[in-house]
Amino acid sequence: MISFFITLSRMTKALLRAIHDKEFQVLFSLTIVTLLSGTIFYSTVEGFSLIDALYFSVITLTTVGYGDLSPQTDFGKIFTIIYLIAGVGIILGFINKIADNIRKKD
Repeated sequence: MISFFITLSRMTKALLRAIHDKEFQVLFSLTIVTLLSGTIFYSTVEGFSLIDALYFSVITLTTVGYGDLSPQTDFGKIFTIIYLIAGVGIILGFINKIADNIRKKD
């Protein structure tokens, strides 16, 4: 339990450090826009609830892919291909930027 709080503390410090970095701000904004666009698309086109659409967007872009939800329409499948190609790089860049700030010492 102590290690959890130490990790949480390091993560919080890293996020506070990163928030002043322009590159982090851009990646954060792109991440939010990407997740919102996926959520809106899957909710509208595939008929997922908002929480299911957000869940599917996050699971897809983090490449976890549980398989419990999937696009059923051809348009949804084509969108998902493009969404993955564009979105995975954004998410990985965002996660990498957070990791860089965790490695930095005060």
